[in-house]
Amino acid sequence: MNEQTATPQIVILADDFTGANDAGVSLAQAGIRTEVTLEASYQSDAEALIYNSDSRALPADAANRAVAALTETVLRHYNPAWLVKKMDSTLRGNPGPEVAAMLQVTGAAAAIVAPAFPAAGRVTVEGRCLVNGVLITETEFASDPKTPVHSAEIGALFTLPAQNVQPWQLPAALAAASRENPVVLVVDARTDDDLDAIVTHAWQAGERPLLVGSAGLCDALSRRLAPEKKAVALAIVGSMSEIAQQQIHAAAAHPRCEQIFIDINAVFAPSATDYRTAIVNALAGGRHCVVHTCPDTHARHQVAALCERYGISRAECGERICAFLGELVRDVLARRAPDGLYLSGGDVAIAVARALGASSFQIQGRAAGCVPWGYFSGCEWQRPVMTKAGGFGDETTLLKVLQFIEEKSSD
Repeated sequence: MNEQTATPQIVILADDFTGANDAGVSLAQAGIRTEVTLEASYQSDAEALIYNSDSRALPADAANRAVAALTETVLRHYNPAWLVKKMDSTLRGNPGPEVAAMLQVTGAAAAIVAPAFPAAGRVTVEGRCLVNGVLITETEFASDPKTPVHSAEIGALFTLPAQNVQPWQLPAALAAASRENPVVLVVDARTDDDLDAIVTHAWQAGERPLLVGSAGLCDALSRRLAPEKKAVALAIVGSMSEIAQQQIHAAAAHPRCEQIFIDINAVFAPSATDYRTAIVNALAGGRHCVVHTCPDTHARHQVAALCERYGISRAECGERICAFLGELVRDVLARRAPDGLYLSGGDVAIAVARALGASSFQIQGRAAGCVPWGYFSGCEWQRPVMTKAGGFGDETTLLKVLQFIEEKSSD
């Protein structure tokens, strides 16, 4: 069993494996770390954790007991902000007994039931399920060989009191619910906007209700919870020119900029500094990462001493530093992809291109006055690349490049 390291933000209980995957895919695409578990005892540090009760084809009583036991197990380990019962958009299985089990275990005052999945043609109108405009009982789902659907009335699935409401009526209905008399609220939904409104009202409720729905409702939840995307750039400044140092200094004014200085002695001697992890962590944290090898304007005068110490020429010294940076970039990109790559210094730019296996550079335009941008061809890295000669530009050039990446990623 995995060790629990954090409480998930979302826990979803599905009644079969493919339904569990359907519930989680939009969450994962929204950047939320999502796992579908295959064992009730499994624990994880995922932000969204989905369990499969494998109860769709069970008798009603057995499904009730299975979901009650699973809910109790989950709540012994976690206290999620959102607890969701995934049900089939065509009403197959045992949604009534399973929702009753979860309400009993959690003590929630209300369950919001919204099985609509408009993108798949399934909507809820006046409390009834329609598929492509036809009542579910007049479709092939009525004769499903394992779990036939006998009624289009969603409220009829539940033994608890059920009310049919519109999304805008949810606040009042939720306020009237009580733990002593839990209620099932079947909500009409014809569009994704309706599902978004349902999730918003659930979010704003004084006491969080149990959410019950199909992949459509899970999609709406993912839209609500998706982390704000912050574009990030990886800047490799190999140039030791004074203007390059001014550009690094000016970029520090950006509220999301982190600088990582690489001691060039690490190129020639073993170093305990894990530059790769530091860069990956900066990018993963939503920060632009400016990597440089020159801490100040005086460092460039120390190159001669470095060459003498290791018995190499200035050309050999430069080649080894650039090769090191190229390999560093290749390893970082394999672990975390920024939204753009900025390479300052011609030798550094070509070293990175070679390390990535690029065969050419397809120019698209200018990111700033003296900074061409384009794409490498012949390699896997297919996001924007910007290059700049070391001594070009003014002190604002790198800052403008960071802003260019942010604007381009928002297009």
